[in-house]
Amino acid sequence: MDPNNMKFDGPFFRVTNINSMPIFKKSYIVIFFTTLITLLFYKQPFGLNLLIFELIFISYLFIVEKLKLNGINSKSIFSALLITAFFTVFNHTLISYAANFLVFLIFIGVIIGPEVNSILNSLRLSFSNIIKAQFNIKLVAFKDKESTKTIKSILRRVKLLWLPILVVLLFILIYSWSSPKFSEIVNAVGDFIGEKFSFIFEYFEFSFFVMLIISFLIAVFLILRARNKSIIKEDQDSSDKLTRQRKKHKHSFGIMDLKNEYRSAIFLLVALNILILVLNIADINSVWFNFEWEGQYLKQFVHHGTYLLIVAIIISIVIVLYFFRANLNFLKNSKTIRVLSYIWIAQNVLLTISVIIRNLYYIDHFALAYKRIGVMFFLLLTIYGLFTVFQKVRNKKTSYFLTRKNAYAWMVALVVATGFNWDVIIAKYNFRHSDTAFVHLNFLGRLSDNALYELDQPLDRLSAIRVEQRRKFSRGSSGSGSFNFFDRVYLTPEKYHNRIEQRKKRFKRRYEEQGILSWNYAEYKAYHALFD
Repeated sequence: MDPNNMKFDGPFFRVTNINSMPIFKKSYIVIFFTTLITLLFYKQPFGLNLLIFELIFISYLFIVEKLKLNGINSKSIFSALLITAFFTVFNHTLISYAANFLVFLIFIGVIIGPEVNSILNSLRLSFSNIIKAQFNIKLVAFKDKESTKTIKSILRRVKLLWLPILVVLLFILIYSWSSPKFSEIVNAVGDFIGEKFSFIFEYFEFSFFVMLIISFLIAVFLILRARNKSIIKEDQDSSDKLTRQRKKHKHSFGIMDLKNEYRSAIFLLVALNILILVLNIADINSVWFNFEWEGQYLKQFVHHGTYLLIVAIIISIVIVLYFFRANLNFLKNSKTIRVLSYIWIAQNVLLTISVIIRNLYYIDHFALAYKRIGVMFFLLLTIYGLFTVFQKVRNKKTSYFLTRKNAYAWMVALVVATGFNWDVIIAKYNFRHSDTAFVHLNFLGRLSDNALYELDQPLDRLSAIRVEQRRKFSRGSSGSGSFNFFDRVYLTPEKYHNRIEQRKKRFKRRYEEQGILSWNYAEYKAYHALFD
């Protein structure tokens, strides 16, 4: 930031690129949010504190009239932020915090560039702001040219020293590893320095200092926002509607090249449609209607097969996008290639449904797990993605349209996923279906404390489940023997029960010691279900 851009106006300096707010007020707000973040999160797990922080920040934006929700993009992101913030407290799941963090980053991008239509570009603005906002720190700390020159001089000297210091530290490390005697000397010097300066740490916690620095950088990111004009311009210049690119050719090969590409696309799509037709017929016959489970693991049937089919579907989408990337969309008599593309897309939808059925079989016989739930979300998004590809081909849309629509779909799916306490759902489903599906005690024993009241099963029931599991699954094999290795590979009912009892004690102690800022409904419910 060039300090010449500042102009004196009464008692304040005004800077145009940080929203024209008086710099003194900006500095006070940065200090306020630095203090707030530190007080809310220092040595406090996430809980009510995150919701409080986001509500205060939203209130600040409303007060300074920066919360402008004019278009569908800003309104949907703001709604997603409120929903995910609520579910961080209500469900307290890892995905709720991940979704809230991602949506919050997008929201900052929306505040920086409210005119941007793509949430991907809003996210890019936010990432750009992580770096650009830090350059505004000196506008908070220094108010005149002389101060700015002084700090620049200090920074130049620091830059001259940091490389030699790093080299010296590197050689100290190397010499310490290579020579035990040198290592003893280094340790003695370190102990001497530690003893002489230990009084500092009696009154000062280093972790608090680190937290203060992190809080300050976050506050700068939130308050001293900087616009990346190139990203905003790129978004504004983008369009959903594909336009024909007219190019001048020195020779008459341009049209011929396009027709040759058209013929190549026809040949490829006909061949691929025949191949996928054979695959779909085989899957419909063996997966949709005639599948029989005989106690086998289903890893090849589901894991290996699912991943390969997902890759095939993604490649299929890329093929269609390649052929309809430019002027082939505007070629006369292009009905044949469009029909072949529609058939190709429809057959990929059928293939996706086959993968969904495979995954449902897997859930039916081996119960719920994170990946199986994630695969279902991904496959539903794949079907929507194929639909948007169909829209692109039929309506001559751009790749910008495709990415914009699918980014919204992924965000909606992520927000929906935060509305469920998945660990509780998994634990409840798996134990309730223990008579028909495999109960993996090793996996269940690692679920979060939210689900402890569902994981806490009587020992006699666990023993009965183990007997039924051995009877049901002893028909299959693992590739290295039958299911007789249960006690060697999987937790016994006794070990599982002891693990849950230990976890209950730790959870009770932790819950009773934590403060109100870390409160969340999911653990509150688990605590009272277990100990009331």
